[in-house]
Amino acid sequence: MAKGYRLLIGSVGDDSHSVGMALLTLAFREAGFRVKNLGILNQLDDFFRAAKDFDAIFISCINGHVEMFLDDFPVKLANFNLGNGHPRVWYLGGNLSVKESNESVVRRYLKMGFDFVAPKPISWNAIMEQLLRDFSNKGIHPEELGEREEANISDIPLLETVTDDPLTEEEFAALRKEVLDSWHTGSQVWMADVKKNHSDKAKNLHELIVRRQSSKGAPLVQPRTGVSHTTDEIAILKHLRANGLEISSIQLDAASRKNMYHKAEEGVLRTEKGKTSFLNGYPIPVHGVRGVEEILQAIETPFQIRAGSPDHRLVYEIGLAGGTSSVEGGFICYLYPYDKHTSPVTCLRYWKYVDKLAALYDRKYNVKINREYFGPLTTSLIEPTIAIAINMVQAILSAKSGVKCISVGLAEQGNRSQDIAAIRVLDMMTRRYLAKYGFGDCTVSTVYHQYMAAFPNDINKARDLIFNSSVTGTLAGSTRFLTKTPVESIHIPTKEDNAEGLRLTHAGIKAAQDTSFNREQVLLEMKMLEKQVAGVMEGIELLGQGSVARGALRAFLQGILDIPFSPSIYNRSRLITARDSDGAIRFVNPEAMPFDTATKEFHLAKIHQRMVRERLTRPSQIIEKDLTRIWKSDYLCWPLDGTYLN
Repeated sequence: MAKGYRLLIGSVGDDSHSVGMALLTLAFREAGFRVKNLGILNQLDDFFRAAKDFDAIFISCINGHVEMFLDDFPVKLANFNLGNGHPRVWYLGGNLSVKESNESVVRRYLKMGFDFVAPKPISWNAIMEQLLRDFSNKGIHPEELGEREEANISDIPLLETVTDDPLTEEEFAALRKEVLDSWHTGSQVWMADVKKNHSDKAKNLHELIVRRQSSKGAPLVQPRTGVSHTTDEIAILKHLRANGLEISSIQLDAASRKNMYHKAEEGVLRTEKGKTSFLNGYPIPVHGVRGVEEILQAIETPFQIRAGSPDHRLVYEIGLAGGTSSVEGGFICYLYPYDKHTSPVTCLRYWKYVDKLAALYDRKYNVKINREYFGPLTTSLIEPTIAIAINMVQAILSAKSGVKCISVGLAEQGNRSQDIAAIRVLDMMTRRYLAKYGFGDCTVSTVYHQYMAAFPNDINKARDLIFNSSVTGTLAGSTRFLTKTPVESIHIPTKEDNAEGLRLTHAGIKAAQDTSFNREQVLLEMKMLEKQVAGVMEGIELLGQGSVARGALRAFLQGILDIPFSPSIYNRSRLITARDSDGAIRFVNPEAMPFDTATKEFHLAKIHQRMVRERLTRPSQIIEKDLTRIWKSDYLCWPLDGTYLN
């Protein structure tokens, strides 16, 4: 029987980042370790309960706030060691602090009892070398591992009850009282003057999209913003409007995303007006309808709320009552990439509520609410087929609830030909499938997210990325851009940083007029994506037996839908993706996908070619390079076509 080491890994606290842990899990398994990945959103007790069965325990935190979750670590470690004689190795790593020096962080947590501390991301080889040294120093030897435990995807409770039917009026009314009673500002919705708040058509995103599409104008430009106080948020939006903002929006803060409104309220109180925000977004439930009204009265553009977790019913109730004309998210795109335990059936019901609410505004107030879906998913190495199919499933369900204005989105991956093809296929196939289901009258627009994974640490390369990203999105014909800033990997962007990102974006849009691209390669990529998406959708429809939603959830169980690096226990997490030699995203193991033999062989050949050129032997090696090469600025130029391997 094989001998080896046993490794436990997971993130602590409210950190929702799962990509690095997934990579470590794959790499250590390839090296012969038995690995259990606890995933995201763990407490210290989760690690200590499981630690007795492992030789090494890796605790991760990427959001820079690990100090909030480790106060009890020394006491818990001492108590654990009293009852467990077998020595163990304790590691702490990620992006541990946004305010302390690396040296200070290392000293603090070594003193707490960790054996090794990596305050910033380091290579797997460095981790492996250090780990083997620590095993040797502590006298920890490989032991018989027994039979391998296969990590099975969790069954989805009540899956057979899922239908595509919208909530009934009675269901919606009963749920609405419960939602609005869940926090004190919810009562403001009943008293809001909705007609007045939505009376200015210039501030309605649907109207703006229709005008821009009719005139075949340039892409609309929208940055991400979000701070604690309303007056500070207004100041930011006004500054960015003067620098090219065309759509205003806020990103919800992390506490509000998890419905922890008391914590968000505390963050507002701890932030002095005009000072650095204690929150990483704007807390809609804390400021209520009046806060949204104040923002809308101060700006001259449409306003959107962007969120980031399974349940935003209260947030969107408040936002729409205050004059917001666009809300973002869906039951797949805001569950699988962001959440560990929530059932997809429960999440589907949350988003049916949001769609019913959006349709209510159209029916009752003659106000079309734009519904957008978060296409970047986990942002890293997303082959477009999966994201396009997920967008389409959510669009069909929104339309079935009565939504008439739909925005589907993708994040740039870096190969211009593939990115142009992906946006064009996304637009074309969303329209095709909406028409197939009887919703050809829906307004459809595309959202192009400038590169969403870890940004270059070289600010000039970051600027070049934003500029050329904008060229790519314009050539693709995207309706709208979500912009980034050159300092993404350096510090939290200021309004001046966002303004520079806007200026670079507009410069790229203009430059696209004089930029050529490989039309033949784009057509080849489009043809392949169209065939692949059609295969996935056919599988979903067959599995659903009349329900697209049920088919999509069954597709996750079977691995036809599988989001790389997803933290959800309902994601099979077997599909592996990586870049080919030109930087395009391909499937490393396309065997489970509903593709024909030629398509599967194409992906395998592209990955094999890349691995031979770089003399790599394991998938984890190619993935580690792909996940780190851009933020290390270890590439020649952007986009990556023809230059990724030079």
